[in-house]
Amino acid sequence: MSDISSHKGISGEYLSKALAPISGVSKLRVESIMPIGTGQMAESYRVKFSQESGEKIESVVVKVPSQNENSRGASRATRCYELETSFYSTLVDVLKVDTPKCFHVWYDAPADDFVLVLEDIHDATQGDQISGATIEQAQSAITQLVKLHAPMWGSTKLDQFAWLPKHSSNTATGTAQLLKSMFPSFAERFTGKVGDEIISLGERLVANIERYYAAFPSTLTVAHRDFRLDNLLFSARDSEIAVKVVDWQTVGAMPGASDLAYFIGASFTVEDRRNREQALVKIYCEGLNAQQVAVSFNDIWAQYRLFGTSGYIMAIVASVLVKQTDRGDAMFAAMANRHGQQMLDLETEKLFV
Repeated sequence: MSDISSHKGISGEYLSKALAPISGVSKLRVESIMPIGTGQMAESYRVKFSQESGEKIESVVVKVPSQNENSRGASRATRCYELETSFYSTLVDVLKVDTPKCFHVWYDAPADDFVLVLEDIHDATQGDQISGATIEQAQSAITQLVKLHAPMWGSTKLDQFAWLPKHSSNTATGTAQLLKSMFPSFAERFTGKVGDEIISLGERLVANIERYYAAFPSTLTVAHRDFRLDNLLFSARDSEIAVKVVDWQTVGAMPGASDLAYFIGASFTVEDRRNREQALVKIYCEGLNAQQVAVSFNDIWAQYRLFGTSGYIMAIVASVLVKQTDRGDAMFAAMANRHGQQMLDLETEKLFV
């Protein structure tokens, strides 16, 4: 059990109290605890319960803080634990996006401590950022983006959620400073893993980051801001692929196309992305129009081109902030290379330089 978190949130006593309203018993008997997922900012466990006493719940997924001090420090800087727990406690029911059911949420602001108890999607397969997406997975994922973005597209109700980070000139200034301070470490660490042309592109992006933020469209919605394969659970449902979206630690109010460009750019090889991106952007536009969100392909395509940057920026910031792992480095290198080439292909720099 040395690899298992000692956090109170995965104890039988804590879960018995948290799940009492739906378990039907006063004491749940924990049969096994296994780490799952590839998260680097927090830790997730599948907790299975003994069925000897007829418990109604077979298993749950419990998410608790990382045991890594670098990741804990990063969580405080980015408010990611506060954001995810706030999403489940106040925002998820306003949206149409499919997520695992949340059975219990607790957050302690002074300690930046939390517990999330979520539905265990037994038949789901986690997407693989490095391997990439099939076209069917991508289409199903973009359907979820529409369900996430449409309900709050350009809505004044976004202001009702005081905890929700919103893109503005003030927040952009802080992000720009953070990016400038981190890029040298990123470039040093990933030289040889990320192409020289992509590293040079990153230098130009960072140098012109204020102009990039000034080019943002003004219409915002609820955005995941880390919408990629590792944060999607896929299940076969008859002839369709069902998707559950997880890991809401970066949720914020942003232009919706930022999620779209981030997902497409990270999900395919360069050649596949080139061949598929216009069709996928069209699916997104048609989905929004069907939800009475009036957008044109040309407008969304221009925003898609601009936000080819989003995955590269995430690769820079996240790789420096969170604990370093071999898989993590492979993933961040893939993100930087794929999104960097996306920016070059789409001539993204011309939109803000």
